[in-house]
Amino acid sequence: MLPYIDIHTHQLQANENTFQLLNCIIGEEEFSNQICSVGIHPWYVHEDRDGQFGILKRHTADKNVLAIGECGLDKITDIAWQTQIEVFEKQILLAQELQKPLIIHCVRAYQEVFHILKEKQVTVPVIFHSFNKKLALAQSILQQGYYISLGSSILQGNQDDLIQSIDMDKVFLETDNKPTDVADIYSYFCRVRKISISDLQEQIVGNFEQVFRYNTFSG
Repeated sequence: MLPYIDIHTHQLQANENTFQLLNCIIGEEEFSNQICSVGIHPWYVHEDRDGQFGILKRHTADKNVLAIGECGLDKITDIAWQTQIEVFEKQILLAQELQKPLIIHCVRAYQEVFHILKEKQVTVPVIFHSFNKKLALAQSILQQGYYISLGSSILQGNQDDLIQSIDMDKVFLETDNKPTDVADIYSYFCRVRKISISDLQEQIVGNFEQVFRYNTFSG
């Protein structure tokens, strides 16, 4: 039986048929021995940035760390803008060095994130997580070869046009910090896209294994 894949969660749920990629925020959440992503979130940049980055770097080479992030830019946090850029750029370079995907947190800063990714000539896969914006912005992300991860916001019915049109090779699903069962997100996506659960599971397993170079069956 194919699993449901939750690309990004902050709290593991006891779901037997769900493969979950736990996200660990350096300096805020404990590092896990589980399969995970790790990063410095733009909300939680510490005063000792070098020390925080050193902790991140020590963890990221571990085999259970499949991606760097979430990291990015956020215009509604109090963290200084230039500090956010500095920390984001360092994580991009780390991802490039380790050849691990980037999971992006972006709030009101898409053009700035696009510019930095282009400037740094990023070649690793880039995933914009918990995407809840309009179709035109999604198309801009996809046209640049990046991936989009959709969360529980799709259950509100505001992203049906995106669900119906998105390139299936570029989509992931996630719960983020919500208590929603990822199976409910899959079910809604399938109803709108008019595909079967098994077809969607097969697609996202394929996407996951290609992007993260991880076999969900054997580990």
